[in-house]
Amino acid sequence: MTDLQLYSEISSLPSNLKQEVSDFVAFLKQKSKQKNIPAKSDSKVEEPFVAYRSKFSDILLNGPIFSEEQIQSIEETRKSINEWRTK
Repeated sequence: MTDLQLYSEISSLPSNLKQEVSDFVAFLKQKSKQKNIPAKSDSKVEEPFVAYRSKFSDILLNGPIFSEEQIQSIEETRKSINEWRTK
């Protein structure tokens, strides 16, 4: 049923039934708010909301960094692994 058809049907009701329809619509809105069900349901899965204290990008940008010795050690280890792989 389209919105126009629904409006037409409701308009043709007697005033006491229009009031019942109005009450029913108000009840449905209240019920929807209580259950937190979106009015238009999609087939998408809703992601859970998680409140973080800081943004993920801030964590990545301000995270720990390697010292020069650690970088040198990593480079030497890579060279050793590459030499081993090519044998």
